[in-house]
Amino acid sequence: TALDPQLLKEVLHSAVAHKARIVAIDEKETGLRATLNYGHTIGHAIEGLVSPQLLHGECVSIGCVWEAELAARLGHIPKEAVGRIKTCLASYHLPVKCPSGLSLENLMGKMAVDKKNEGKTIRCTIITSIGTSIDHPVPVEREDMEAVLKDMLAEVA
Repeated sequence: TALDPQLLKEVLHSAVAHKARIVAIDEKETGLRATLNYGHTIGHAIEGLVSPQLLHGECVSIGCVWEAELAARLGHIPKEAVGRIKTCLASYHLPVKCPSGLSLENLMGKMAVDKKNEGKTIRCTIITSIGTSIDHPVPVEREDMEAVLKDMLAEVA
């Protein structure tokens, strides 16, 4: 089914205006602005390995699903929220599974150079409900991230 052009225009305008307000509040990305990075830790790692086959937003879509899964495993959201996020993204024909052929080592290597990290610590935007997140990137244990990525990769194996 086709998207309503007027509705799409309104949603995009609202999203861009919201992002602009957050950037104006937190120009140096020290707190609140980091909430815009939901899905980007895993998404950027995927993008770094598959671009240009998948677009930035497609990689972030996959990252949103699996960062929601991480948040659920860490006890921040109920497992049902992961399914709702996945269904929502898929309903817009966005990918929710990573492409085949990726490896844990390559993904972790890409994540190691993410701009949100501090030293060797992977930091990730963690959601606490649909539409809400902790207002700064959270350190994530390597083992927790690897467990999520292993399950992500197993889904397409």
